[in-house]
Amino acid sequence: MLLILFRKERKGTSATLLHIMRVAIMMMVGTVSPSPAATLDRATTNYLTHCGGCHGIEGISGRTFVPELRNHVGVFACSEEGRHYLARVPGVSMSLIRNDQELADVLNLVLFRMGGESTPLGTKPYSVQEIHELRRQPVATTDIMTLRIAVIQRARALCLKSTEKNVSGG
Repeated sequence: MLLILFRKERKGTSATLLHIMRVAIMMMVGTVSPSPAATLDRATTNYLTHCGGCHGIEGISGRTFVPELRNHVGVFACSEEGRHYLARVPGVSMSLIRNDQELADVLNLVLFRMGGESTPLGTKPYSVQEIHELRRQPVATTDIMTLRIAVIQRARALCLKSTEKNVSGG
């Protein structure tokens, strides 16, 4: 009866409100169940909370000095120096994520999920011990952008050598 009265009151919004009320009643009597809310794993939540504001929720940052991660970050894994750089850069090594396992999980998410095809096959995941050691030695420079460019150029050169070696069968 309430549904009929409500329909007569307002013609413009009554269809939408009527539908909402029907669904609510069906949920109360158990004929319709709400869909479960999506849940995120801890690494994704930590990334979104501590990194996503600058690097973007999908690893795509705006056109700023903040590097884009999506399909680019994996190049760092072509060299030991690059791999260490990722864990030692101040935003990572001095992150508010104080648990080394959680930080390793975030770096692995970035490297493997966001890095995409830029991450070389056979790249090993960061371990808790590796993160523990590397974050104790944060990058100390007054020009992080110049350092990042140099590290990535050297890593990219090693990636190219590795690719050429694999293509030539050597």
